[in-house]
Amino acid sequence: MQPGRLVLRGLAFYWRTHAAVVLGVATAVAVLAGALLVGDSVRGSLRDLLLMQLGRTDRVVVSTGFFREALSEDLQKDDEFGPAFDAIAR
Repeated sequence: MQPGRLVLRGLAFYWRTHAAVVLGVATAVAVLAGALLVGDSVRGSLRDLLLMQLGRTDRVVVSTGFFREALSEDLQKDDEFGPAFDAIAR
């Protein structure tokens, strides 16, 4: 018996099993693709919401702890900080 003919007979005999495997793989691919699309959409929506809430914010002060009380005085004394933020830092 030729090897090609054996493969064809195997495919014909186990066609239900092969069809179930193909459908299972197609379902898994569809689920993963959908999850990727939804995740990307959620990430984009959250980014847009964040940018809307920030408004025209150009700079952010970030700290892992509390700020010193003297920080505001230090910033007011800084020559570069005063002119740039005088109108909005009051």
